[in-house]
Amino acid sequence: MLAATAPEDLRSLARILAHTRWCLETASCLSELKFRLREQARVVLVCDAVLGDGTWKDLLAHLERQPSPPPLIVAAHHADERLWMEVLNSGGYNVLGKPFEEQEVFRVISMAWLHGRNRSRAAAQAR
Repeated sequence: MLAATAPEDLRSLARILAHTRWCLETASCLSELKFRLREQARVVLVCDAVLGDGTWKDLLAHLERQPSPPPLIVAAHHADERLWMEVLNSGGYNVLGKPFEEQEVFRVISMAWLHGRNRSRAAAQAR
């Protein structure tokens, strides 16, 4: 999993996911996220709604050009219904409110992981 969010939120994610087998990798900005995605495929992405050099929409536009993009979870302090609908209607996977709540983070990331894995398997079988 690759995440780009504020340092305190990264610490919270690391604590929440410490008991799992998931590897949490971090990026500090949109350009670093894009670079890291070229290095290796990721199963789930967690991205702040607004980064220093772009937004989740910029990342989603980048992901749409990939053959089998990972699910994108948008993290925001104001995770209201409007943002949730915008993310889903644009092709994002889900929204996580901040500060992160352990059960919600685990539930959303688990479901995104399953979704991404199933989508990757289906794409591989279609080839």
